[in-house]
Amino acid sequence: MGVVVRLFPLWQESRASGPVFGLQVPVCRAAPERAGASRPVSWCRRALLQQPGGEAAGERLASTGLRGRAASLVRSPLFAGGMNYRAVADTVAEKLLSYSKDGAGWRVCKRTNEVCVSWRPSSEYSGNLYKGEGIIKAAPKDVWECLKPVPEGPRVKWDKNVKSFELIEMISDTVSVCRTVTPSAAVGLISPRDFVDVILIKQYENGTISSNATHVEHPNCPPKPHYVRGFNHPCGCFCAPIAGEPQKTQLTMFFQTDLGGYLPQSVLDSFFPSSMVEFYSNLAKAVKIFKA
Repeated sequence: MGVVVRLFPLWQESRASGPVFGLQVPVCRAAPERAGASRPVSWCRRALLQQPGGEAAGERLASTGLRGRAASLVRSPLFAGGMNYRAVADTVAEKLLSYSKDGAGWRVCKRTNEVCVSWRPSSEYSGNLYKGEGIIKAAPKDVWECLKPVPEGPRVKWDKNVKSFELIEMISDTVSVCRTVTPSAAVGLISPRDFVDVILIKQYENGTISSNATHVEHPNCPPKPHYVRGFNHPCGCFCAPIAGEPQKTQLTMFFQTDLGGYLPQSVLDSFFPSSMVEFYSNLAKAVKIFKA
């Protein structure tokens, strides 16, 4: 981030920026920035409003971290605010699973001992889809403890790009609507942002836990003063166990966020991979402190 400041000392970003799961994710979108700015109808609102949804039998997951403090809240209808959050979340999970199985078109842009970052054009919007693949030297449950999207969880303590995480509505044991707030970045050049997402926590038969999210609207969380609303397209992570190595976790993450603004493409191309590398590095340190 300091490199960006030195390369563009007179440039001030005044449009939009923000994280997906704690990462500052850069893309260009020519749109005016102001708190409460509107946007075109997205795929999730266009295609999934009012679709039939429902609870899948046996999908409750006590270990994901969506219980506890959040469980004391009264669960809301699946169609809160006219949107079928469950249907949106299920579609996101399908998309992320397809991303993880599709090896075509990925281009490596940064590699360290902890992570390989690659990208390809997004099919959701005009920006890029980024993928991070790395092995964290900790058990899956300890990695998930650091990543799980819960208020007052470890995430806000170790992830520098997450200022706060707020539960807006608990839809079910595995589906929630949350607001993430990011601080200003790049010595104040990037202003604070907030993101409202539906999040689905899903566990697979092989022990993999996934977090699946995308932007939504919610009647209880309209745009707020002093924050520019960002928009996450289908994003999330897979925490997968490694056979024969119980103290290691294969962590695969996908990010594609609409930041808006008129950011130079050269800044975008270098900023996100660097942020992703920093994320994996900080996570590797955090798992030694925060254990399940």
